[in-house]
Amino acid sequence: MQVKRRHVALALLILIPSCVNLIVPIYNKDSPELLGLPFFYWFQTLWLVASTGFYMIFARLKDKRL
Repeated sequence: MQVKRRHVALALLILIPSCVNLIVPIYNKDSPELLGLPFFYWFQTLWLVASTGFYMIFARLKDKRL
């Protein structure tokens, strides 16, 4: 049972950022602005950083399993 939960957690760590970036209507707008950047740009940049964090967690969990 523990192995299956870990596989689900690993899959979610990779799938969540991918799905959020594919659902364009979520972030296809200009406001609110952050430091003069429209929402469209800073939201994608935020998810780029978050995706890196998700991947780093994924890599650590995968290495612990081996």
